[in-house]
Amino acid sequence: MVLQATASFATTNEPVKENVVYNTTTSNETATKWEFYSAHEDPSPELLEGITSNKYSKRVSYFYDLFKDTYVVKEEVVPGDPTRRTVIRKPEIYNAVKSIEKALNKSVKKHEISEKESEQLFYHVLKVSLAAIDSESDSFEESLDAHRKDTKALLALFQQVNLKDLY
Repeated sequence: MVLQATASFATTNEPVKENVVYNTTTSNETATKWEFYSAHEDPSPELLEGITSNKYSKRVSYFYDLFKDTYVVKEEVVPGDPTRRTVIRKPEIYNAVKSIEKALNKSVKKHEISEKESEQLFYHVLKVSLAAIDSESDSFEESLDAHRKDTKALLALFQQVNLKDLY
């Protein structure tokens, strides 16, 4: 359910009206706020054979490696100079994913959630982050930046993204 309220503010002689929208969804309802197109399909079994991981399943490890390769780019400072600098593309999303990863690992260690549930949540977060890299995600990034201290809110924001398959 969405409620709409109107507030007026007098900054000059004329009153200014501002529409404020309050989202009152319960925890059982998940409102979709963003929609991204996912170009990444699940990897083939042959591709998964070469992946070694201690932390996650091979499928999640594949997407985690893809996430790191996509978001962290090393580029030359000056052409011909061997020094390189590391550039993080869309740092709000990158930092949110790293924060969620840490929080999920802590939750598993404290036995608050199971490893399987943690992997499912992190898999969705990785899929969303990979889809958002090539999308117009300014409002999503602003929301992530506004909630950067609260990992539960970050996870909830990732759950509000609907992924559409490109193929």
